[in-house]
Amino acid sequence: MKNNRLKALLPHLIAVVALLVLAVLYCKPALDGKVLSQSDVTQWTAMAKESNDYKATHGITPLWTTSMFGGMPTYQLSMETGYSFGSIIPTILTLGLPKPINVLFLAALCFYFLCVVLGARSWIGFLGAVAYTYSSYDPIIISAGHDTKMLALAYLPAVVAGIVLITRKRYILGGAIAALSITYLISANHLQMTYYFFLLLGVIGIAYVVYCILHKEIKHLIISAAVLLGAVVLGMGSNATTLWTTYEYSHASNRGGKSELTPLPGTEGQKTSGGLDKDYAFQWSYGKLETLTLLAPNIYGGSSGGSLGTNSETYKVMTGMGYPAPQVEQMIKSWPLYWGDQSASIGTAGPVYFGVVICLLAILGLFIVRSWHKWWLIGVSVFAIFLAWGSNLQAFNYFLFDHLPLYSKFRAPAQALVIPQLTFAILAVMALNELVTGSLPKAALLKHVKWSGMIVGGLLVILLLISGSMSYTNATNNPDKPGGDDYFRMQITQATQNNATATDSIMKALREDRESLYRNDVLRSLLIGGIAFALLWFFLKGKVNPNLLIGGMIVLVMFDLLQVDQRYLSNDDFKDANTYSSYFQPSPADQQILQDKDPYYRVYNTTSPSGPFSDAMTSYFHKSIGGYHAAKLQLYLDLIERQISKNNIQVLNMLNTKYVIQQGPDGQPVAHRNPDALGNVWFVKHIQWVPNADAEMGALDHINPKDTVVIDQRYKADVKGEPAYDSTASIRLVANDLNKISYSYKASTPQFAVFSEIYYEKGWKAFIDGQQAPYARVNYVLRGMLVPAGSHTIEFRFEPASYYTGNKITLISYLVMFIALAGGIFISIRNQKKQQQPAAA
Repeated sequence: MKNNRLKALLPHLIAVVALLVLAVLYCKPALDGKVLSQSDVTQWTAMAKESNDYKATHGITPLWTTSMFGGMPTYQLSMETGYSFGSIIPTILTLGLPKPINVLFLAALCFYFLCVVLGARSWIGFLGAVAYTYSSYDPIIISAGHDTKMLALAYLPAVVAGIVLITRKRYILGGAIAALSITYLISANHLQMTYYFFLLLGVIGIAYVVYCILHKEIKHLIISAAVLLGAVVLGMGSNATTLWTTYEYSHASNRGGKSELTPLPGTEGQKTSGGLDKDYAFQWSYGKLETLTLLAPNIYGGSSGGSLGTNSETYKVMTGMGYPAPQVEQMIKSWPLYWGDQSASIGTAGPVYFGVVICLLAILGLFIVRSWHKWWLIGVSVFAIFLAWGSNLQAFNYFLFDHLPLYSKFRAPAQALVIPQLTFAILAVMALNELVTGSLPKAALLKHVKWSGMIVGGLLVILLLISGSMSYTNATNNPDKPGGDDYFRMQITQATQNNATATDSIMKALREDRESLYRNDVLRSLLIGGIAFALLWFFLKGKVNPNLLIGGMIVLVMFDLLQVDQRYLSNDDFKDANTYSSYFQPSPADQQILQDKDPYYRVYNTTSPSGPFSDAMTSYFHKSIGGYHAAKLQLYLDLIERQISKNNIQVLNMLNTKYVIQQGPDGQPVAHRNPDALGNVWFVKHIQWVPNADAEMGALDHINPKDTVVIDQRYKADVKGEPAYDSTASIRLVANDLNKISYSYKASTPQFAVFSEIYYEKGWKAFIDGQQAPYARVNYVLRGMLVPAGSHTIEFRFEPASYYTGNKITLISYLVMFIALAGGIFISIRNQKKQQQPAAA
């Protein structure tokens, strides 16, 4: 019996080991101690430096950071519950491998598990795992440093596997696996991917309700729904700390909050209540024709910073103009090859490519797969593609943006293509498995294969035929909404010293190179797709056996996807540790500022090419009034737009901006000390009451915050009385421990203290001599409070109830989930043993 069990497990073990070897070979430099140079990870390292240093000293990440935007919760940077057992299973599954080998193997392993649950042969499961894991989007986001997104995608197939087990009446095991997978998917903390999962779950649910009603399986439907609901509750409960604090924070951030100010001219109607501006949210909307990159990757040029070789037309033209060949070679290693309209002014890292073989098999699956799964796979694929079109399908997507719950909190709709990345791979696996093991007549299969080939081949031929009519440019010649080529032309014009002829020649060469990329990839897909079609055809004709068919498909899929992946993630992207650490070397300006022994001041760095509010590198060394984060406090974002962007020095003073870094005459950053920075806390002479937020923000245009504080009338209940200014009064900061800030003061009369700390009412509590005291929002973004006469201590403590209560829910949910998982495994093993026992004589 044991030999039979081992024999059954051996093909799966071999397939899993092969997936591990593939991940290792693809990212081998990671085993040599090299690391990826990922822009987002570099930014995260900078923004989380203060929090990580705190953890090294205190053993846990702080709940508040002062390193960005004057101060904000760390919920979107990193979050710890204090319970480490939740990381045990991910550590086991990833074998302790270095990044990104670990996440590639994890994604492949989870998809392979889904294939096993669906009943696929081991090597067909291997093919599906390769297709899902090495679809071009994954290496692109890994290269960019979108680690949380990739981690969420890795767990998604395991969630679907758990759902499938539930529908097959393996309630306890399926529910436990679903709950555990949902837990880790959510804990990846990429809320947009989590949101897409719930959309996927909704479509699966609709399809399954219809299936159960048609087959009169109402009791089973009710039990399945209850188990799945329990799994979702456990998965969310085990992430209660993160979800609750993030939900709470979202109401105060630009992702879910709403500015109290009257909209700026030209922005009326752009913002959905409690969500993002539409212009901002619908950046990176996938083009309708651009969707055919799923079949041929570079029809729209690929990356906004793609690489050309010495055979390119651009190289020939520029060297013909007299530019040195080495200089041109270096320049065209990052050339604006993308010409679609996805956020044309910013660019894109690359296309979404599923592989022509996978697309061919998925379309075949539409004809031959007989499972009910086919219907939700089709439905959610179409729905997700519509979502990805974003502003290119306004009637549909603007309606959803305004009415679909929580949808308006997310941006970059092209990300929705991660759903068909999963569903196409599932359909491809089911189709190939049906082809090899199914019972459909050969004549019918031949007909379906022929139609599938005609659809894929027809689309590629149409792309080839229209190649001569494409513009290969995203220039708009509209100064209000310029395209990427408009910006590039300006750069080339400057580089050629306004030589219009040279500029036109370079732009023409660029278009010709784009056309070449377009045609080459269409022809490439036609060739690979044609070989795959021939394998299918000859298999059905009896000329190719099943093993050769599966082996040939695996070779084609691996060659197809990995060759494209190398364009976006290759060995060249790995750097040795010393090179990577050089990104975090302080400039002379940083070194000058770091000599200041006062640890509690802020810095405003205006020298970043991307702007002070899109770059976190300053936060690595200093407490910055800028930073890099997609979810800023709405109050602070208002201040950026209305005051800081206008360089209001009085606002910089009240933020305790002691240093401003500006570009010097030699182009190097220079630190300038601001002698008027108001420090950590001060007493003011006057309170100026205003009727609303607009008046409060407007008052900042002209008040001197050293003497006057402006307060919205709604906070009058928190300021009981009026200050009597005492010129001899003093107040000072004693300690700032991130989660706790303490001050001491002495005054002969009641005073009003203004603290240069950002106002966030969900968690910050104030105490005078240990007794809780009220405080108010002042100067639109700061904290202030009326304090009594005498010598006293003031303490602010960050104690969000959402964090501490969430911790308790998290612990309970984990315990229940692990008990259910153990029980499910035990019952499955027991039932398997019963089935293998010989029947009684």
